[in-house]
Amino acid sequence: MLTFEDLMQQSGIFNDMNVLSPHYVPEVLPHREKEIESIMKTVMPALKNTKPKNMFLYGKTGTGKTCCSKSVMDKFNQMKKNALMKYMNCRIYDSRYKIVFKVVSEICRYEAKIGYPLSKLYESMLEWVEENNMHLVVVLDEVDMVRDVDDLVYTLTRINDELEQGSISIIGISNRLHFKDKLDPRSKSALYEKEIVFRPYNATQLYEIIKQRAENAFKKGTCDQAALRMAAALAARETGDARYALKLIHKAGMLANDNCDAKVTEGHVEQARRSVDEDLVVEAIATLPQHEQIALYGISLLQLKGSSYKRLGDDGKDVFMSGEVYESYSNACKSLNVSPRSARWFSEYLHDLDMLGLITLSSSGKGTRGQTRFIKLTYDARKIKEIIEKMFS
Repeated sequence: MLTFEDLMQQSGIFNDMNVLSPHYVPEVLPHREKEIESIMKTVMPALKNTKPKNMFLYGKTGTGKTCCSKSVMDKFNQMKKNALMKYMNCRIYDSRYKIVFKVVSEICRYEAKIGYPLSKLYESMLEWVEENNMHLVVVLDEVDMVRDVDDLVYTLTRINDELEQGSISIIGISNRLHFKDKLDPRSKSALYEKEIVFRPYNATQLYEIIKQRAENAFKKGTCDQAALRMAAALAARETGDARYALKLIHKAGMLANDNCDAKVTEGHVEQARRSVDEDLVVEAIATLPQHEQIALYGISLLQLKGSSYKRLGDDGKDVFMSGEVYESYSNACKSLNVSPRSARWFSEYLHDLDMLGLITLSSSGKGTRGQTRFIKLTYDARKIKEIIEKMFS
């Protein structure tokens, strides 16, 4: 019978697979030197006892926003000044109350219990910042997931008007390029004092990124360079997403290891691709706001009905006009007991889904009356329908 001791003695091809995790922050981040320098220059005034500007970082998933922020945060906090950077994942801390509560209980180290009024937490935060002359920089990753983000931005920026010393600043991070359009004008002006757009990586850059990680993740000679180049090329062709490339190599390594193969090859990468694609789709859909999930659900229902306009689209199949998609979304909302949003908001949902690669959008061309957009799913409609129905069950 196989024992844990037997498994532990099997050497395998990995040296340290944690290096391939998207949460791992290497000392050097290739092709993000300018972005890191810009973040450092923005927060540097805090180390000189001055309030830094608020900042916003945006770009597609896997372009290095979180890694760069965490890298700067580590260096910043090592300075041991009356300044502190704190990272928060807004998928978890998704309301103003949760974020202020975390600041008070974990950073200010005041005794606080869930249920304390926001005003009391606010006063405690103000007191701690002022008494310690502290300059706090709060990094809000996926800030678009905060339900009352306008109230949050207002609270964290307004506090500086009441402080005689010390400050609170915000670095907001979002994958959604159109997120800022949804903000209240006051929040927008406060949050966008400084802005960086993270561009997708190209195939050469992705290869260098995963090559750097693979050198530490795998034992010497156990990962073909051709496998790395293939993973980089696949990721560049999709979205320029470094996390996707890392997931491919990690999964390929696991497959090779489980098969007791001596090397990770292109065959392992191709085999890993199918599994990684499905995992990423589930993850992407699970983190969508409710109405974007329903919009996607509505499109999948249309496709499964087979009612697309056969004359439209690149291949003339499964392409829908924005009007009929909005109608399907509205019907899906009613079936799920959710109030549908306006056509203007629905347009923003489509932009976000397109940006995430879950659908493709194209504008109407000659011969089509008025202005409309054509919408097409990029993943299997039946699978998307199943995923979303599970989430609403």
